[in-house]
Amino acid sequence: MKLPSLPKKKADRRKFLSFVALTAGVLVLLWWRLGSLLPGFNHTELVTSRAPLGLHDLYNHPLYLPLKLVQTIVFHLFPDHGLLLTRLPATVFGGLAILAFAYVLRQWHGGRTAAFATLLFATSAWTLHSSRLASFDVLYLWALPTLLLAHLTMQRRSQSAYVFYGSMLLWGVCLYIPGLVWFVLLSMYLQRKAIATGWKHLEAAWQKALYVLAGLIWLPVLLHDLVKHSADLRLWLGLPDHFAAPLTLLKHFVAVPVHLFVRGPQYPENWLGRAPILDIFSLMICALGIYFYLRHWRASRSRLLGGYFILGFILVGIGGAVSLSLLVPLLYLVAATGIAYLLHDWLQTFPLNPIARGLGVGLVAAAVVLSCNYNLRAYFVAWPHNETTQATFRYRP
Repeated sequence: MKLPSLPKKKADRRKFLSFVALTAGVLVLLWWRLGSLLPGFNHTELVTSRAPLGLHDLYNHPLYLPLKLVQTIVFHLFPDHGLLLTRLPATVFGGLAILAFAYVLRQWHGGRTAAFATLLFATSAWTLHSSRLASFDVLYLWALPTLLLAHLTMQRRSQSAYVFYGSMLLWGVCLYIPGLVWFVLLSMYLQRKAIATGWKHLEAAWQKALYVLAGLIWLPVLLHDLVKHSADLRLWLGLPDHFAAPLTLLKHFVAVPVHLFVRGPQYPENWLGRAPILDIFSLMICALGIYFYLRHWRASRSRLLGGYFILGFILVGIGGAVSLSLLVPLLYLVAATGIAYLLHDWLQTFPLNPIARGLGVGLVAAAVVLSCNYNLRAYFVAWPHNETTQATFRYRP
């Protein structure tokens, strides 16, 4: 396998401008009033702002490594970090989650559907809550879009050295996020043919050794932590300290779809009352997407998303460290399929009528705008002015 050279041709102007516009929009969305929207820290953020971070801490407490590493850099550069800089590292992973989400949808459904669904996901109140608070929750929002991006690129370009090595490095990073070991194993199993193909194209022994090293290099620090802190083993596996009684556990599992589709969880630090996670438009197109995948359940993509959802459902339901943020991107990926399915049927019905075709696309665009407006107002207006929210974010830096 040869290492690819840098591209000699300039990137397509339209794609480049779209990427720049998306990145700029994501930065504005995640950074606007980041340090002033709320009066202070919640308790988790206060602990984060005062946590000892550095190489010693990363070595002895490496779980949640990706976010801790960015926090270490930011807090080292700015020792007197306040609200803005304490929350800044989380926005990095929130932004990466949105960009990965957009890339995956671009490859699956094309630019128009990707634009509509990315707007819905990026402006989702849950995405904003997870991305703009100093907590480990954002790593779960980032995880599955990034693993799907790696899966997609491995399926299409397993012979590329950058993709082949990069996927292994990504899996190694994900091992440091509690509960994700199961998704790494599932990803490796689903991509076993692509891995075998890529391995066959490694031309030299040093390339094969480098690939093995890319996987093994993550293990010593992780094993050191799990041996030294035996309690971290259950956390790393995504298991609770103690399993609840069977009836209570059943209620926890029932609560997962209720929180996703009916009303959100009562977490004042990152949600508004009992408002549903999905607004009415997102819920309808998500149901349409679920219907589509159930009709085509034998397709590889259906099994991929279904496997991720079932595994995530179990981990969230048993009450371990894994949060609902793991499943939310999957809902919006399925909603994107609902949009694609809806537009496909409409445009097939009117293949030659430009007015009808434009009307169909315009109605979907209008619904997306209304949905975005609803979520933005829920996050930037209703939530920070809620009395419970004000009482929760009462700690001063």
